[in-house]
Amino acid sequence: MIRTSKAGFTLLEIVVVLVILSAAVALVVPRLPSMQEAGLRTSARQTAALLRYLDERAVASKQLYRLRINLDEQRIDVVLRSPAGSDLPADDPYLQRNPLVAGTQISDLTTERLGRVTSGQVLVSYGPGGLTEPLLLHLSLPGGASYTVQALPVSATVRVFEGYQEDMR
Repeated sequence: MIRTSKAGFTLLEIVVVLVILSAAVALVVPRLPSMQEAGLRTSARQTAALLRYLDERAVASKQLYRLRINLDEQRIDVVLRSPAGSDLPADDPYLQRNPLVAGTQISDLTTERLGRVTSGQVLVSYGPGGLTEPLLLHLSLPGGASYTVQALPVSATVRVFEGYQEDMR
């Protein structure tokens, strides 16, 4: 008698694999929004750290820096103001990087001089005395979660709030 072997999977084996894959997907999918929220929180903290460092750097070096916030390109960077009046790339690698994690948006910002700004590019000055005017920066996710980064002059206080805050004080 010749015996033939059948290669393949039984229906039971396929069902078991599908159950395992379904369970894995059920565990991973609910965590995706929280990963985006973690990126938003990271962006807010990195932005606050950049503002603190920039304030300290401007005071210590007695140089004029500009925080360049581009709401159209969703980018934050720093330029050094030369004595001749031109903007140069920042001399510190930490100041050259964008603190925003992918997926985080700058929804708007508020300064005393400009009020609320929702598009374009804004330059915020940091001089030998530090930050020159209060700044509120609102970061958000497309789904609606948001954080507020508040920077105050004189005291050089930078705080991060969960949610959308409008108080400049």
